[in-house]
Amino acid sequence: MDLSVVATIYNDEGNVAPLVAEIQKHVNTLGVSYEILLVDDFSKDGSRKAIENVCEQNPEVKGVFLSKNHGQQIAMSAGINLATGNYVVIMDGDLQNPPAEIPNLYNEIKKGYDIVYTTSEIRNNFFDQLTSKAFWFLVTTVFKVDIVPNQLMLKIMTRDFVDKFNKYNELNRTIEGLLRDISSNYSIIKVTNRKRLSGKSHYNLFMKISLMIDLIISLTAKPLDLLLLISGIIFTSSFFLGIYYLIMYLFFATPIGYTSLVLAIVFFGSFNSIMIGLVGKYISTIYLESKNRPLFHLDKTINIHNK
Repeated sequence: MDLSVVATIYNDEGNVAPLVAEIQKHVNTLGVSYEILLVDDFSKDGSRKAIENVCEQNPEVKGVFLSKNHGQQIAMSAGINLATGNYVVIMDGDLQNPPAEIPNLYNEIKKGYDIVYTTSEIRNNFFDQLTSKAFWFLVTTVFKVDIVPNQLMLKIMTRDFVDKFNKYNELNRTIEGLLRDISSNYSIIKVTNRKRLSGKSHYNLFMKISLMIDLIISLTAKPLDLLLLISGIIFTSSFFLGIYYLIMYLFFATPIGYTSLVLAIVFFGSFNSIMIGLVGKYISTIYLESKNRPLFHLDKTINIHNK
């Protein structure tokens, strides 16, 4: 198999058939053997039936059904694990990642790259665009994570790169973080991300924040360094502030009040809570990984015979 295209599906019943049709339209221009893997992350709508229908009509389309909802990162990892192509394309299943770019990705990686990323600053709406900019600013500028900013899920990888990716078994995973850890031999193609054909985005603000935290924790200990720096600044400021109030108490008539005391309690209490919560997140990640549980379980596959 020359090319595998992996897409994750979750409550995207209306996108399944158009997605397969668009992928086939553009991949057929390459004149290569290919497969399309649709990974259903335990959808609650008719996505499963829609995938079964396209698999029956197209033997090159393969259905992968997870036994429970694992989230997109693990669902995509399952699809990559089952892909057999010499080159593997991954993409969202909502048709926001343009299938028309697959030939460009294929031709680009043939130049000798291990992976080719796509980037876009266009998002669904103003709020998504704003949160995306904030996400990448925090990741790349504040926490100094060495990663391609504004990247989409749409990418292409070589077989050797995929085999290395499949050796990563941690449960606390982000596709973007793992890929950057494998190789620096990459290229970037700028594309125009599209609006959803149907349905709505499955990533709310809380999920985006959670993804950002997982990405940062999986790639860097910079937040702990930053907390240590902030703690030092607060300690130094508190020391000089204490000297100031001591002088005011000894040599000047200072009215006794509760404002400074309350502010100090609230400030330091909040800071300690954030610091303990972040450290706890690192510890919980270590705890989850130490269990060494399977990454995913399959409920059913269609047209897959090799694994």
